Amino acid sequence: MRRLIGLATAVGLITLFTFGKAAAGAAADKIKFPYSPISWNSLPWWMAKDAGHFDRNGLDVDLFYEGASSVIVQTMLAGVAQFAGIAGPAIVSNVLSGGDVIQIAAVVKTFTIPMFSQPQIKEVAQLKGQKIAVSRFGSISDIASRNIFQKFNVTGTTVLQSGGTPESAAMLMSGTVAAAMVPAPQSIMLREKGFRELVGVKQFREWNIPVVENGVAARRSFIDKNPSVAKRFIRAAFEGIQTIYSNKELTMKTLAKYTKINDEKILEESYRFSVDALSKEGFMPTEAFSALVEQLVGQKQIDEAVSKKTPVTAYFDNRFVNELEKEGFFKKLWQ
Repeated sequence: MRRLIGLATAVGLITLFTFGKAAAGAAADKIKFPYSPISWNSLPWWMAKDAGHFDRNGLDVDLFYEGASSVIVQTMLAGVAQFAGIAGPAIVSNVLSGGDVIQIAAVVKTFTIPMFSQPQIKEVAQLKGQKIAVSRFGSISDIASRNIFQKFNVTGTTVLQSGGTPESAAMLMSGTVAAAMVPAPQSIMLREKGFRELVGVKQFREWNIPVVENGVAARRSFIDKNPSVAKRFIRAAFEGIQTIYSNKELTMKTLAKYTKINDEKILEESYRFSVDALSKEGFMPTEAFSALVEQLVGQKQIDEAVSKKTPVTAYFDNRFVNELEKEGFFKKLWQ
């Protein structure tokens, strides 16, 4: 009898273990995740994927590159994706137009896209009447360039959208434009080829312009019904950031894999950019969105009357970051 009971128990445990494994496998939530740009800015998603953080959080994430945030928002509103790696003007514009794509975490909280120019151009003032390349109208690179022109009181420039970071760099190298907004690692290649950095990260930081340059965006209609998925995604993204800080070797390999760049000097500087700029917590400051709305109104990119009727909290939701903070996630992550 005891042997029969023992056998039955063993069979039961094996069945339970097998079922548990199947259930665990079936529980992985499939997520399509468009992102931009192809630079160190996107390392949190690449590392979360390649270091296994998405998998450990029960997420089956399909990463795919899109040219700019405005294109990504349209992809999301079309139902192709529920999450994305973007931030900035496209979030505000879609909310004011009735869309439900909002910010749920910030990973970069300063402008970090340098402005590079032809070697003969030595100051921003010389760009008056010249052509400038940005990834897309309404992108972070676009809003950053406009901030630069405002700071230096430069008018009369023609802003062209290239379609993406590599394309902006190519337009500058071909002589099609006088300047371009290009982040690392492509910006490092431009410097190596003799192009001039007119405005860099140091100046952006000195200006202290409130901004969320990159982060996790999501459709409000989805996260309201699937809060666990949103929370686990943010958790995985910041575990990816922690891996960036703690595992340089893996980060360098991952950066080379996704950017298709193997130059050690370029990868080294890109890595330095990432650890200098990536946030260790995901809270989104209200003033960053207030400032962005004000800038977009001033540049006549959004309707002032509609923006005044829209509360600033319509553009973002800190609840998941706050929950993780209360649970001690961020504190434990950086111990």
